[in-house]
Parts: sequence; structure tokens; C-alpha cells
Amino acid sequence: MRVSGWLIHLTTRALGESMDVRSMIHLARRLIRNYDIYERSGFSPNMSIPNKDAASQIVRDIKKDELMLDFIILLIQCQEAGLGGRKYRVPHLREIINELNKAGLIYDGEVKMFLENPHVRRTKNWGVLRENDEYIFTFLSLDIVGSSAIVSQNESEIVHSTYDDIRGIVQNAIERRNGRIWNWAGDGGLVAFYFSNKNSNAVLSAMEIIHELYLYNLVSCRLNKPLRIRMAIHNGPCIYMRNYGDIKSDTLKKLYEIETKYTPPNHVTLSNSVYHMMNETIAAQLTPSKYGANTSCYTYHLKLER
Repeated sequence: MRVSGWLIHLTTRALGESMDVRSMIHLARRLIRNYDIYERSGFSPNMSIPNKDAASQIVRDIKKDELMLDFIILLIQCQEAGLGGRKYRVPHLREIINELNKAGLIYDGEVKMFLENPHVRRTKNWGVLRENDEYIFTFLSLDIVGSSAIVSQNESEIVHSTYDDIRGIVQNAIERRNGRIWNWAGDGGLVAFYFSNKNSNAVLSAMEIIHELYLYNLVSCRLNKPLRIRMAIHNGPCIYMRNYGDIKSDTLKKLYEIETKYTPPNHVTLSNSVYHMMNETIAAQLTPSKYGANTSCYTYHLKLER
């Protein structure tokens, strides 16, 4: 996130006007381990650091370590819940939040995080995830079945147009549920969900994609045969990296194993860990996998009444 000079100014004033230097250092150490303001500022440990100077140094260090959002959340919590048993009146918070709103971020008091405003921008990290930090995601992978045959048996323009249509269907389904496309290679890709209800949102997105694909094949598909896809959903830890190709994750390896080994065409397969996060209404529409006793997968596909 780009941090404006005005946001730095407001945060510095909010910190310096709300607490003493000792409390400021305690707050900074919540984010920067063993933070030493004397070492950072050049002040002698025998000297008393003015509030303004201490606040300015701390905010500069927080910005340098790309921790501004986390620090502002701490300031909000100092006023709402308190720090060390004491609540603080933190001035300029409304102005700080308004400045972040202009940058496309909104504060969610339920999850205690700043989230990306989807009406302003959509980025792969929702505007808040940090490079090389580990998070718990729910992933959805999608693959177009028989892509090589599709390319060889259809005109190039029709293939490209069809693949663009499928990406549009996927994007529409996942973005309404706060998902993000992490990688797209023309004939499939990877979608990530992170915030609340991420498991249900991934499954509902996949169900919608299957339904939309059925209608697409009936009405709009120009290929010589109906388009088929397979999808898989799995959750677990993964380190966030801007460059998807650099990510090494056991969670993603398991996801692709489920997709390639246990997912028939036009089905979505859920791992056992995702299935057990479903409510009864969604779970009732899923079928246990028949690919062996140790797979513990569940599938969904569109069932048409005769």
C-alpha cells in the first residue's frame, strides 16, 4: 500500500497526542520485536525523548517495515478496547480512516482489519496481505478438460473468445464473494479466498460456475463440442507472494492432486477439511467420492431431472 505523507502526519499526531513515550514503545513492540527507540533515534538513554520526536521516529520505523495498517489497527484498539488495561483517547482516528478510505480500504470492525473496497479496486492480496507472510486460505482450482483437443479442432479466434468467456464467468462468481484470481493460464487458473466464510464462498462460487457453464453450453458456446471443466477446493496454510510462480505450498500440491486424480469432468471436488466447514444446506448437495477409502473427498455436479 502506498502511504501518503498526510497519513504519516495524522498517525504521528494521533500517537504523540494520545500517550506517553513509554506506552508508545510498548505499542511499537507489538509489531517490531525488541524495539529500541534510543538506538533508532540516536537519543541517549539518559535523555528524555519529547513525545513529538518519539512519535515521529516510531511512525517512520513502522512505515519502513510496511506495518502502517497493523499499527493503525492497534491505535483503533487502544481507543476501543484499551492497551494494558487502559483505554486511550486517540485523536485524528476519523481523519486517518477517511484517508485510508480514499486509498480504497475500509475498516471492518468485526474482523478488526482494513479490507479492500471492491468498488474502488481489486488486488490479489486484498490490499492487506504482506509478502512472505503465511495465511490460511481456501483455494479453488479450475481446469478446462481436453484443452489440447479444443485448440486443435477449433478456430483460434473461437478458442480465445471461449476461454475469455469462461474467465469472465469465473471472475463474476468469485468477486461477488470476495475471491481473487491468483493465476490464470488461459485454460484454467487458481482462485484464493481469505476472509470470513471463505470455505462456503469458494464452494458457492464453484457451484455457480458449474450452473453458468451449463447455460453457456446451451446458448453461447461456439466450440465443436460442449466445454467441460473440472474444479477442486482445498484449504490450508500458504505463504503469500506477489509472484505466483515462486509459491511453494503443500496446500496447493494437495489441491492439484484432488483436481487431477479425483475430479470427473463438470464436477467440483472438495477436500475433507473443506467439507466439514459446510453448513447442512450445502453439505446435503455433496456426494462422497468413490475413488478409494482414503480419499475423503466430496463432489458436486449439476443433476438434471428427467
